[in-house]
Formats: sequence, structure tokens, C-alpha cells
Amino acid sequence: MLMSDQEFEKKYGQVFQEQLQAAQQFLSNPEKLREDILNKRKLRKSKGLTFPEPHQFTFRSMQYRAFVENPLRLKNYIVAENEEYSEKVLFLPYIIDVEPNSVCNFRCIMCQVSDWEKGRRARDMTLEEFKDLINKNPQLLEVKLQGMGEPLMHKDFIDMIEYASKRNIWVRTVINGSLLHVRNHVERLIDSGVGEVQASVDGANKEVFEAIRRNSNFERVIENFTSLNRYANKKDRPYTRMWVVLQQQNRHQIFDIVELAKKMEFRRLTLSVSLGDWGQDIWKERKSGMQAMSFTEEEEEQLLEMAKANDIDISIWKISDKYSPESLDSLCAWPFQRTLISSDMKVGPCCMIGNPDIATLGNGDDIAKTWNSEAYQSFRKSHIDGNIPKYCRNCYK
Repeated sequence: MLMSDQEFEKKYGQVFQEQLQAAQQFLSNPEKLREDILNKRKLRKSKGLTFPEPHQFTFRSMQYRAFVENPLRLKNYIVAENEEYSEKVLFLPYIIDVEPNSVCNFRCIMCQVSDWEKGRRARDMTLEEFKDLINKNPQLLEVKLQGMGEPLMHKDFIDMIEYASKRNIWVRTVINGSLLHVRNHVERLIDSGVGEVQASVDGANKEVFEAIRRNSNFERVIENFTSLNRYANKKDRPYTRMWVVLQQQNRHQIFDIVELAKKMEFRRLTLSVSLGDWGQDIWKERKSGMQAMSFTEEEEEQLLEMAKANDIDISIWKISDKYSPESLDSLCAWPFQRTLISSDMKVGPCCMIGNPDIATLGNGDDIAKTWNSEAYQSFRKSHIDGNIPKYCRNCYK
């Protein structure tokens, strides 16, 4: 937290005491937390598909442990959640994306990695660098541990998850399923303390899947994800989520995709109708020929019926529905609350650009220094003024 103790006490002292007390009570009474989650779900229940959210009991339990273990985390979080967006901020990012490696064994048609020589942009982050990053940022509550690569290609990936989760940091990751059958990855990943594993599956049959996710093996991926879910379900750790990037080549398969999710024993499925352009003109042009339309009312109704019948939580992800330059409240939160550290320790704007060579905001070795640097303040000012940088415009209405 960058706000003075005196100013914090004056503005948020009462809020801090109330939230710390609530965290302590929920941790001492897990059933009360489950009841609170259920009540909130009833209040915000929507008739249509909603945005995905983490497994609430696991997520909130981890967050409360973090608050109680180190109340400075809660103070930083309160300031971040309540202060108006400005060029210079009085808190440190409590969520970061950390890219352990920027190399992938697939060459997906919608991904910029397919243009990189041998599917690699830069060196891997070392385990020591990751530990140092975590240690230098005690305000962290959440880490997405994946970037423009397949994280299971990193030899220390699961050790990274364990290191962060043992410090009460909720960890989310994204995998392509190709390497779960080696090095005991299924068991190690689920047992690592991970908060959510997003499983990328972009087709309901071999022909479509392998045409989109080039270099893949459909049968191997399906077998691996099925094994992952069976182990997770046996352990009662429903932390996996099937994530499908809808595009022209697989849009016709939306109902088959639900059936495939059921077959692989997923309990959660997110259908994304957002294709990023990675902040690059060449990908903007390619995306225009790939972008799938959103759902009709009839399709959405059928998806909801299938969700109920198959006991699968189906959600939709459409990032351009979230952000608008019309007001501070509708701006993208990344410039103000979150950052990305690449595998070669550069600070990038966000995961939707993913490549710090497109836009770099500083050095990841010292986030506290970079966070309010001249470059970062200028980046925030452009959003506040409505002059959204060209590489950010794909995410805005």
C-alpha cells in the first residue's frame, strides 16, 4: 500500500476493521461462508448466460486467509477497490499475470505464437526469479500463471504454483492438455494448491480441433483432460474449467461442445466469443475473418437447458461487452489494478496483448518502482482521457 497509515485510517479504518472481522468469522465458520455464497448467488441470479467466476468457496477462503495472515494485504486491497482511477495510484497491484515461459508446442490459428520462430518469443523465467517476484510483492492475492505459452513445458511450473499457493495466493492457469500424461502431471497439478485450471478445447471432434489447434492430437488431449477431471472429482476439487474460443471454424459445434464437456466430466464450461488481435494490425485483419457471432436468444436458451440437464455451469466470455471509455467506472481495470510480467521479466499492459515487445511499461524486477513510473502514468492517463491506445482498442465497445 502506498497510502500513508494516517490517511488510510481516516478514510478506511472502519471498513478495514469490518472486513478483517468478517474474514476471521468466515474462516472460523466455513458453513457460514457457504451460506453467504449461496445467498449471493440467489440475489444475482441471471436469466441468461453470465460471465465466469472462480470456485467461490476456494477463492474466498484463500483470500480471507491472506487477509488474516497479513492485514497489509487487506489494506492494499481496500484502497485498490475504493480509490477512483487516477494516473498515480496509492496501492500496488494485487493481481498479476506471470508468464513462466513464452513457448508452445501448438500453433493455434488464432494465436500470435504461431508466427514466432519455433513457437518461442523469449527465455523461460527461472524458479528463482519467480520466487523473488512473489517475495517482493507481499500484497498479492491472485496470480494467473500462464502467458503466451504452454506452462507444462516449464520444468518448474508446478513448483511455482505450490510456492505461491502456500503463501495464500490464489493461482489460476491455462493448459492445452497435451502434456498431462507425463511426469505425473495430473496428480501433481490438482494437488499443487491451484485455484483454477482452464482447459483449452477448441473443437468437438478431431477434424475441427486439430485444424484450429495445429500440432495437436485430439484423442490424447481428450484422454488427458478426462483423467484430470476424474482425479479432481475424486478429490472433490472442482477447480477445472473447459474454455472454448469460438470462431468461424467451430461456431456450429456449440451444442456438441457441451456434450464433449460432459463426456470429459467437466463441471464448468466457458464459451468465449472474443478473439484478440494482440494489439497488431496483421492479427486484426486475420481476426476479421475468424470472429464468430454471439448467441441468438434461442441458442442461449438451449445452452441453459443443457447446462441444467447435464449439471454443468455454462458461462460466456465477451470482453468487448465489459469496457467503454464513456466513464471511469467502465474503463479496463488492467492499467489501474493489474499487470503482466513476461517470461523475460518485462512488464506488459495485459494478457490480451501478451507480448511486451508490442508495448513495454518497465522492468518486472521492481514492480513497486515500475507501477507509478512515467510510462505507467502516461498509460493510465490515455485511458482516463478516452484516448485509448491503439493496441488496447480491441477490448472496448
